This record gives sequence, structure tokens and C-alpha cells, in this order.
Amino acid sequence: MTYKNDPRMLTAKFTSVCSKCGCSIKKGTQIYYWPSDRKAYCLKCGVVPYSQFRSSAADEDAYNGIGPCAY
Repeated sequence: MTYKNDPRMLTAKFTSVCSKCGCSIKKGTQIYYWPSDRKAYCLKCGVVPYSQFRSSAADEDAYNGIGPCAY
């Protein structure tokens, strides 16, 4: 199950800066975006926290009996 404040991967709509390393993010580049705190991360900095979030969300779905991994 997904919620509106779940982090997601999307295409940058404008030029910005990575919230972790400070590198430039150009318009049209793939980024990880956290809507709850309105932060964008480059692919290098965002992959680990995004993967951890998706893993815990999948665990929660399985525990609640929903999603593709539910038994």
C-alpha cells in the first residue's frame, strides 16, 4: 500500500541540489524525492534510504496480509 508522503523516484522538474551531498541535480534527471520533508536526493545518495523504506513497507504489507508477498 502506498501513501501520499511515501518517498518515490521521479524526474526532476527543475534544477536543484541534493539534500545530502550538495551536488547539482539537473532538470530531467531521475531523483529520489521525500514529500514529507520536501527533500530531493541524487541517485547515489538516495538509493540506500529508499531501498530501506521500500523493504520495510513490503514487510508491513506482508504482516498485514496485503501485497504480493502476503500468504
